[in-house]
Amino acid sequence: MLADALPLVTPFSLYIVPTVRCNFRCNYCAQSLDRDVLAKKYPHMVSDNGFITMELFRKVLVQAKSFPSRFKMVSIFGQGEPLLHPDLPEMVAEVRDAGIAERIEFITNGSLLTPDLSRRLIDAGLTNIRVSLQGLNSKKYHEICGVELDFEKIKENIAYYYAYGREKDARIFVKIMDVALEENEEEMFYSLFDSISDRMYIERVKPVYDGIKYEEALSNITMDRYGVLHTPRKVCPLPFYMLNVWPDGDVSPCDAIYKPYILGNCNSTTLLEMWRSGGFRSFLAQNLRYGKNSIPICTPCCAPDDVSHPADVLDDDAKRILPIFDVNFR
Repeated sequence: MLADALPLVTPFSLYIVPTVRCNFRCNYCAQSLDRDVLAKKYPHMVSDNGFITMELFRKVLVQAKSFPSRFKMVSIFGQGEPLLHPDLPEMVAEVRDAGIAERIEFITNGSLLTPDLSRRLIDAGLTNIRVSLQGLNSKKYHEICGVELDFEKIKENIAYYYAYGREKDARIFVKIMDVALEENEEEMFYSLFDSISDRMYIERVKPVYDGIKYEEALSNITMDRYGVLHTPRKVCPLPFYMLNVWPDGDVSPCDAIYKPYILGNCNSTTLLEMWRSGGFRSFLAQNLRYGKNSIPICTPCCAPDDVSHPADVLDDDAKRILPIFDVNFR
């Protein structure tokens, strides 16, 4: 249970965002918003060139070595498509060589995954890749994402990654959003990828992005994206176990698009200093005391009800662990 492990001397997860750009415009995602609307609601998504530099990336890795233990996971992923970054295989290799992670992974839409790139990523030390599908045919991709592509080619490239990855102990997970499936296509999804992936699952679209109009049926926040029913959650557990580095060096305590709280910038403050800072402690204490809706920028975010696993829920333990972050955390 997360509550019993707090406070963490080292976050479980470190996210390093390679880019905020995406080559898809999925209709349930903020990337589908008009650029002016996106700039107004999420200015950090359009405020720079959108790609992290290798200089900054290496600075982050140096800082990450200062934590007392390794991260359980380093994810080179954020609110864009990581395969757009030309240096992604090099990034994976440098995370591996830094020795800071038990697991190295990212999520991709898979459209740019080729056999050559698969070999480079796996040889660089990628342990897990998650491919997020947007349909089971080219027509559905056009409907959901507004792109023209060959679905059969995506499936072939996934099969290649799976086969090559088995030789190198690299895993590939395939997932699909429920809105990308037609009626009675669930079994087809499992059948298509049963022999060419290590794990498959169907996710349920939730009202993740402010500015996107979701059908009322998709706004049920008492069921997470994995289909688990629960009571509404007040305390967000994400900032208690992760750090997220944006392409400009800003660091937030979760991977949400909202940038709910800026701990600092890697160009002027180290990750360890941010993780141990009094300001961050106060942010966590406010979350525990009043719930995430007491933090205005966090109010529209449904992450606690969408992606939090039952073992991470802190609501019932909030009063018990509050003194840790008010007084004793160092």
